Amino acid sequence: MNIWITGASRGIGKAIAEELLREEHKVAVSARNRELLDVIAVDTAHIDSLYRVPLDVASFDRTNEAAKLIAEKFGSIDVLINNAGVTRFKPIIETSIDEFNEIIDVNLKGVVHGVKAVLPYMIENRKGWIINTISVTVNKVFTNSGAYAASKAGVLALTNVLREEVRDKGIKVTAIVPGATETDMWPDGVREKYGERMMRAENVADVVATMLRTSENVMVEEITIRPQLGDL
Repeated sequence: MNIWITGASRGIGKAIAEELLREEHKVAVSARNRELLDVIAVDTAHIDSLYRVPLDVASFDRTNEAAKLIAEKFGSIDVLINNAGVTRFKPIIETSIDEFNEIIDVNLKGVVHGVKAVLPYMIENRKGWIINTISVTVNKVFTNSGAYAASKAGVLALTNVLREEVRDKGIKVTAIVPGATETDMWPDGVREKYGERMMRAENVADVVATMLRTSENVMVEEITIRPQLGDL
């Protein structure tokens, strides 16, 4: 498969990219930080299967241009994994409007931009798969995450509607809903306190890789992945 992953420079996105390269897929990776994209681990055998495309998904024009570059490079975009995300761990009253806007622009509008960029290719090919990384914050209340939870709830609603709109076009749409995963999105104090209870990014990547091996006539609509001991 030809797979495009946004937010691939670290955490879950990076782990997914590395796992899918090992599974012999062609993988395009995007993130705002080109230097971090350069450290994605790939052995020599798979170096030609990796394509780095620096991108800020908050811009639709840049996202659309990235989709064109990837389609030209690989011949098609079979799978889009919308994984780019940012957050601020603050009460709503302390979250500035600029911070709120940034979170919405990346986490929600960034998904819209990716979807709008790849759908024409997928509709033309009568196949494709859009996978949106969401969060258990859509199902459970976590204080100090109001803007993040709102953005992810929007993505879940968008995902559910999109799935019904494109079923008859041969396109799959899946929500991946991870619980606490040990990445540098968390403040250091939280990672030190709860790190042993958290999942690893590689755990989520393994689930995604397994899901991509399912039969063509199966639609995996939503997968929730939590640590064995539950939410923090």
